[in-house]
Amino acid sequence: MPPLIAGVTLAVRKWGEGFGGWIGGFPWVAGPISFFIALEHGPDFAAATIPSAMLGSVGTMFFALVYAVAASRMRWFPAVLLSYAAFFVVATASLGKTVSILTGLLLNLVILTGTLYIFPKPKGKVEAKKQPSYDIPLRMLVATFFVVMLTQLADYLGPTWSGILTPFPIMTSTLAVFTHSQQGSDAAARILYGLLLAGYGFVTFLLGVYWLVPMFGLWTYAVLMVLTMLINGVTIKLIR
Repeated sequence: MPPLIAGVTLAVRKWGEGFGGWIGGFPWVAGPISFFIALEHGPDFAAATIPSAMLGSVGTMFFALVYAVAASRMRWFPAVLLSYAAFFVVATASLGKTVSILTGLLLNLVILTGTLYIFPKPKGKVEAKKQPSYDIPLRMLVATFFVVMLTQLADYLGPTWSGILTPFPIMTSTLAVFTHSQQGSDAAARILYGLLLAGYGFVTFLLGVYWLVPMFGLWTYAVLMVLTMLINGVTIKLIR
């Protein structure tokens, strides 16, 4: 996890917020969480989390949309609290709901496409600023803490809550908060838009965990990451 968050941060600085956000939208966080859940509890348990993960993924979309809207009106701390609240409203509403994997897929595709369509457009240019030396190590620490915490909570939460929290916006919130606080709301909106564009590949990854991991085992995660990259190679053309 630490090298991943560092790599995404460097990608943002080199190629811009949209492209960096697109890279950050890959299942770098949900993938390891799901992998270690499968390793500790078995592939069937990991697959059982996916219908709930599909609903949790919708919560991540609402997180990104709410943060982009709130960032233009408030500082990062109230913005991220409001966005986490949006995620947990969706998560709580999902409890007790049983959806088929195909219904979850359709729901994700419709809401993701609609969110991208209405997503706020940045108003101005983003000026590059020199970042403090502790910036990347602090991002690495924050993101790793959340991954470890969510993985360990799987022992107590069961497959439903584990699934809902698998797509918890760890990478998304880390990138959004640090970008917002250092470069402003327009930069945060650009990075969140890029993250959402990678959502089509992310949903495909979840679908693969549900159908393929129980049949072929843990090595399937590597294949699914490659498949995610191929699918997201199409969406990269849509970066503003």
